[in-house]
Amino acid sequence: MAFINLHYFSNILNKMTEVNVIIPEKREINGSVNYSALHATPLKTVWLLHGLSGDATDWYRMTGLERYATSAGYAVIMPDVDRSFYNNMSAGRNYWDFITQELPTRIQMLFPLSKKRQDNVIIGNSMGGYGALKWGLNHPEKFSRIAALSGVIDLNDFYQQRDIFIMPDFDLVFKDQDLTTAPLSLIDSLKKYNPAKFPLKVYTACGEEDTLYNQNLQFSQLLSQKLANNYQWISQPGIHDWNFWDQQLAEVFEWLSQD
Repeated sequence: MAFINLHYFSNILNKMTEVNVIIPEKREINGSVNYSALHATPLKTVWLLHGLSGDATDWYRMTGLERYATSAGYAVIMPDVDRSFYNNMSAGRNYWDFITQELPTRIQMLFPLSKKRQDNVIIGNSMGGYGALKWGLNHPEKFSRIAALSGVIDLNDFYQQRDIFIMPDFDLVFKDQDLTTAPLSLIDSLKKYNPAKFPLKVYTACGEEDTLYNQNLQFSQLLSQKLANNYQWISQPGIHDWNFWDQQLAEVFEWLSQD
């Protein structure tokens, strides 16, 4: 596989930004790469979102991502959005516009990525799980699947526990914004999503000892009602850590291979 650490100027953020990219390159038996056979068709793509305390390097440093993605044949795009919750911040930059408007266009210009919705998947953990569900449910025309691992689901509940989650900067992101309506509210986003028009397959998982478990359990019931057999919920022992997310990431790539 090829790993690219990309820095480019974002017009929306008005600053340089970092995006890390994995391009799958399978080895032959003798260890070489057959470059002439690479990318005859545009690549399936995972848009992989980091958590609150993380950045664009988290997933490839803390998990077996490269092995999973290369085996499955997916390119992986890992942007950096600071602590923005993938939102246009009240006192900060417009990261929602960045990821939904500028990022896909810019990255698909640079790399041989498929633009077809059936070839695009969004995955995230914690804050990134929120971002994955927010992006996918509000723009289902762009993706065929969403996977959220230990995602923040309810922003109002998260706000009440912001000291536990070490987010004193919550108001910098959300002050004077309506947390009860889409796109900020995942519950409202799910209500407004039309599965008949753009069918999504969704996978959510959370460790049973995770502080966010009850949020995820309750949302899983709503997802099951809305999506029926197109939804998979994983509840198992675990906490809010990379042991859980690495194990689940491997499971998600297996899920991507299923019809």
